[in-house]
Amino acid sequence: MKVVQRSLILLFVLFSVSVSAKKMSEAEKRADLITKWMTKKLELSSDQVLKIQVLNLECEQEIDRLTNEKAGFSCMQAVRDSLLQKELNFKEILTDTQLASYKKSKCELKEKLKKMFKRL
Repeated sequence: MKVVQRSLILLFVLFSVSVSAKKMSEAEKRADLITKWMTKKLELSSDQVLKIQVLNLECEQEIDRLTNEKAGFSCMQAVRDSLLQKELNFKEILTDTQLASYKKSKCELKEKLKKMFKRL
């Protein structure tokens, strides 16, 4: 009987964890993806990862807010301004070498995306 109870408790805990993991917002998902990409590309220290994660999350939440409040060209401008501000804040966290590598990698990624969309 105790085995059944323990199994049910374990099952409940695992189910709860999986449900809470699915509740991650889209902004959190994007921020996590960007942070993982930056960590891999720039070889960030653990301190840098924490700071970059917070900055990416704040920016992605701001972008969500802007896209809900604004439309059209004013939305695009506000999102662009938010992204530019985030990159300015990167200067306080990243080394000069990392910042240069980030900008280069970002340009390469943009080019890959352009080529992908041209094929569509």
